[in-house]
Amino acid sequence: MTTRPIPDLYAILGVPATASDDELDRAFRRLVRRLHPDTRTSSGPDAAADQRLQEILAAYDCLRDPVRRAAYNRTRPATTPRPHVRVTPRAPLRIKPALRVGPVRWQPLQSRPRNRAE
Repeated sequence: MTTRPIPDLYAILGVPATASDDELDRAFRRLVRRLHPDTRTSSGPDAAADQRLQEILAAYDCLRDPVRRAAYNRTRPATTPRPHVRVTPRAPLRIKPALRVGPVRWQPLQSRPRNRAE
């Protein structure tokens, strides 16, 4: 059984992975205007354009929802370049000995007035 590779939804919409919601909306609307059957320049049915429109609709449906977009970003294909973060070595942690506490003695407060009725 072969698994189908996960398509890069950002590449389908033509936006970077850091695109804001407004940029996603603008890219989606631009592509839909160009590929929608009512606005196409060709006069006959075009299977390739219909397939591309379905891909765009599915990509936008996933990326417009913040929860689904975060889930997609976690499982995003490894072929897309990700920024490299340089990690600088840190000094080893020095663990101090635990705080030692002796027995606790209870002493009444001297400033509190005593009840004379006792």
